[in-house]
Amino acid sequence: MDNQAVNTALWARTKGMRRMRAALQSSLLFPALSSFCRLTVRDREQLSELSGPAVFVANHVSALDAVVMAEALPPRYRHRSVVVAAADSIFKRKWEARLAQVTVDAFPIPRGGGARPHLEYLKGLLQSNWSVIIFPEGRLTVTGAIGTFRKGGAILAMDVGVPIVPAYVDGMYEVMPRFRRVPRPGHVTVTFGAPLLAEPHDDYDTFIARVESSVRALAGPKGIEVEPPGASRSEGPNYWY
Repeated sequence: MDNQAVNTALWARTKGMRRMRAALQSSLLFPALSSFCRLTVRDREQLSELSGPAVFVANHVSALDAVVMAEALPPRYRHRSVVVAAADSIFKRKWEARLAQVTVDAFPIPRGGGARPHLEYLKGLLQSNWSVIIFPEGRLTVTGAIGTFRKGGAILAMDVGVPIVPAYVDGMYEVMPRFRRVPRPGHVTVTFGAPLLAEPHDDYDTFIARVESSVRALAGPKGIEVEPPGASRSEGPNYWY
């Protein structure tokens, strides 16, 4: 792997930084979120059977999804997880990149090629008992519907041998979709599904398809509609293969 091509941001994962992040989340970030977003977490007990790191996947409807997922996770995962983000979105501006790294330990992945070294680095984190939060559609939804999942999450989970935990975020599209700059008050629910392990017959494509089906099942009737392939084209290429 070409380590020079990967922004590892090791400072964001030091013990001191993790403590500072936990303090910022509990005293500022999560209270700020609760000022306009009433968060309910369902079926978090599904995570009690986990004994090691995992890849957490969820639908992607808002720029605040990472904060919502961080708050929804139990502390043992919240404080040892990185959130994958597109390198050409929040990482375009240095101040925004630093804010994302300080608050949720965001990790950049480039769009349009060159993601392989970053995936290899994430595998190393998983092997070191860190978890990964990803949004496998690779871009924000335009219509609110769930888009097709790309296989990056399956590559991570299968190559390292960890489970994927599906989650469905409901309500963030009404609170702050991609075209809204200021959030409006609303109720958001994060529902966790049972952890999924790759079966002997699975390849990357079949495994991520099962994960997508699980997230759609968690969404109920809202999981039926599929985001049109070209709906998010203006946001750039997908970074999850």
